[in-house]
Amino acid sequence: MSFYVGISQNSERVCDLGIHYPLSTGDNFMVFAYDGLIGLDFRYQFADTKLISPKISFTADYFNYNFVDDINGGAFVLKPELIGEFNLNTIPKLKPYVSIGYSFFSTSLNTANPQFSFNNPSPVVQPNGDRFNDSQSGINWGFGAAYDLTEKFYVEVSADFTKLDLDGDTSGNRYNENIHTVNMGVGIRF
Repeated sequence: MSFYVGISQNSERVCDLGIHYPLSTGDNFMVFAYDGLIGLDFRYQFADTKLISPKISFTADYFNYNFVDDINGGAFVLKPELIGEFNLNTIPKLKPYVSIGYSFFSTSLNTANPQFSFNNPSPVVQPNGDRFNDSQSGINWGFGAAYDLTEKFYVEVSADFTKLDLDGDTSGNRYNENIHTVNMGVGIRF
């Protein structure tokens, strides 16, 4: 879920800048190994019609690793997206939308702990000195709704679904391929 607060210079919005809390959901590795900390959004509206306002968006979410004690690090999820925000004449303050894009998932963990072992992990990984770094990517889609509190501020909730493109032993394993998040936040429109 995302709550965003918006500021606009006139009645026509051009950009949205938001901050949100990303919460992992579902049955996947993110729920058990990572806690959401913060997410940032930037959206640019490049056109407007009576029915839909298309936007390009870039989102960056950070998750803290929590699965193995004495190993610290986290994961960034970067999402460039195309958003279609629907203009509802009956409820003009409500802005439902759908999104589609591509996600880049990057992990960096400090594995200097002598108790940590890379023996037969799934997926197979190689330590990089005292750090483990890994990157995956895949298509993402989502939906959400913003509600204008004022002409300048709004709240928002959203849900995002990412399917990572994995190879090898983990390919085809929904637990490792899927990332689901619900976001809540506030933002600024200008």
